[in-house]
Amino acid sequence: MLRFSVRPLAALVVAAVVASPAFAETIDNPMYKSWAGQKKGTVVTVKMISEFGGRKSEMTMVSTLIELTADAATVETFTATKIGTMEFKAPAMKLEVKKTMELPSGKKKEDLDKPEGFIEGGTETVKVGGVEYKTKWMKIKTKVNDVEVEAKTWTSDDVPSMVVKMDSKTNIKGTAGAMTMELVSVKKP
Repeated sequence: MLRFSVRPLAALVVAAVVASPAFAETIDNPMYKSWAGQKKGTVVTVKMISEFGGRKSEMTMVSTLIELTADAATVETFTATKIGTMEFKAPAMKLEVKKTMELPSGKKKEDLDKPEGFIEGGTETVKVGGVEYKTKWMKIKTKVNDVEVEAKTWTSDDVPSMVVKMDSKTNIKGTAGAMTMELVSVKKP
């Protein structure tokens, strides 16, 4: 009769599971939290205006909470883009926003408050769409290859999807661009 000890095998399995990426550090997902306080049918509308290389475009994004569970929020987003006199409507896309998220490799939870290129941040009350929001803002400046970006963003935990406003300037190989994004409305059922 063949006899063997399961201890070495068990130790090997435990070591493999612990080292597995499935056990990477997870944190609460702030995007999920922003939707979790809402009712199904909540609609968030955001408008983005951009100009790059002399061309202007305007995009409207309408995001609707279509399902909310203890583990995820499902958000459907529809976009319409105008470039000059032309208008393009993209099919609605569904996004599942999980309650928790894995930290990127080599990052700590504290790193999320100050992303790469962070310059400064603070708090400010911002009025958009006729409503005042208490926001956190941050400025970043970064360069990746030939793309330089300088941006200021305002976010609020009280807004589903968190985005209240963003202003950015881009320079790609000497061609300048700018973009503004602003919350238009939050409609609750």
